[in-house]
Amino acid sequence: MLKKISLSLLCSVLLSANANAQVFGNASMNYDTCLDKADGSDLKMASCTIIEANKILKSVEEKYETLANNKAFANWNSGSGMYSGNFKKLYNEWLQYRDSYCSLYGYSLSPSPDQGSIAELSGAECVLELTKRQNKDMDVVIKNFQQ
Repeated sequence: MLKKISLSLLCSVLLSANANAQVFGNASMNYDTCLDKADGSDLKMASCTIIEANKILKSVEEKYETLANNKAFANWNSGSGMYSGNFKKLYNEWLQYRDSYCSLYGYSLSPSPDQGSIAELSGAECVLELTKRQNKDMDVVIKNFQQ
């Protein structure tokens, strides 16, 4: 039950963020500029935050793909490319963890629907922070490999 609630909360954040992004901002807008234009609205700031997380997620995906297409990782990957083998499994499991955890995190701050929109913003900020962390972690893996 909690898993369904948590996932539905995160889905609603992502859907409202995407809808607000079309009206409020766009993917090319600078994150700080987007936050400034949000005028303190939790939902608008959540939209900005999800847009920023998606930008960083593209970088994470590129790093996974770079490693997955490197012949040195063929044995570890047990498949070719990012969309098969261990790279696919690792990426999908990380993404599922990130989304589920951040949904729970946001929900824990506002478990009642009438308590405001802080849950959406907190969940979005969690998504951004975990995506940034994964981006840094992938940099470490790449650096280790290059040394």
